[in-house]
Amino acid sequence: MSNNTGRVYVVTGAASGIGRAAVERLVDDRSSVVAVDLTDEGLEWTRRVDRVVVVAGDVTDERTNEAMVAAAVEHFGALHGAFLNAGVPGFGLIDRAPMAMFDKVMDVNVRAVALGMRASLPRLREADDGAIVVTGSTSGIGADPGGWTYNASKAAVINMARAAALDVAHEGIRVNAVCPGPTKTGMTQAMRDREESAETMRRVVPMARWGEASELAAAVSFLLSPDASFITGVALPVDGGVTANTGQFPTYGARH
Repeated sequence: MSNNTGRVYVVTGAASGIGRAAVERLVDDRSSVVAVDLTDEGLEWTRRVDRVVVVAGDVTDERTNEAMVAAAVEHFGALHGAFLNAGVPGFGLIDRAPMAMFDKVMDVNVRAVALGMRASLPRLREADDGAIVVTGSTSGIGADPGGWTYNASKAAVINMARAAALDVAHEGIRVNAVCPGPTKTGMTQAMRDREESAETMRRVVPMARWGEASELAAAVSFLLSPDASFITGVALPVDGGVTANTGQFPTYGARH
C-alpha cells in the first residue's frame, strides 16, 4: 500500500477502466477522491464508496477542471495530486481518417490534460509534496499501424508531462506519466474479443497476457504518493515488457 493516507486527489476519466481502478485503489490507500467523468450516470458506482465526491463534466472545458479542484477543497480541504487520465481512441490511415477525429483526440488527450494541470497547480503549491500523473501510453513511446492520431496525442502528453515537471520541480511538485501497454479496459474490449488476441499477446508481450487496470492503478498510486518523492519527469511503462522488446523476434514465451 502506498503512503497516501489522508491525501486528496482528483481523477479524470473515473467512470471505468484505469480511472475507476485508480479511484478504488486510492480509496483503499485511505485517500479522498474527486471522481470526474462526462456524466453522473457513469459514476453511479461511487455512491457505494466512502470518501469520494463526483464532478460531472467535459474535461476539455476549463470550467470542469476548475470545478473539480474547487470540489476537492470544498469537500476535503486540500488538493495533493491529480491523475489526469481521461482519454479517447483514434485510429485510421493518415490519408483516410477524418481530421475531425484528430481534433477530438488531441482535444481530450492533450488539451484537457493541460487544462487539468493549469487548474490543479495553484492548490498543489499549497500541498506537501504535490503530484500530477498523466496517462500516456506505450503508443506514445512507439508507433502503431493506423494509430497516428492516438500515437501523436500520447507522445504529446508524455512530453508535456516532462516539460511541466521541469517547470515546477523547484516548487516541490512532481509530474510523471504512466504508460499502459495492452490493458483490459472498455477501450480494448473489441480487440480482446478477437480470436487471435491471446496469440497476439503471446507474440508481442513478454509476460504473455493483458494487463489488469488494477496493475496500472498501483503504479499511479505510487507515483502520486510521497513514496515517489524524488521521481519526476518519468514516463513509466506498465506494459508486461512490451517496450523492452525490439519486436524482431518472438518472445521466449511464444516459442514454448
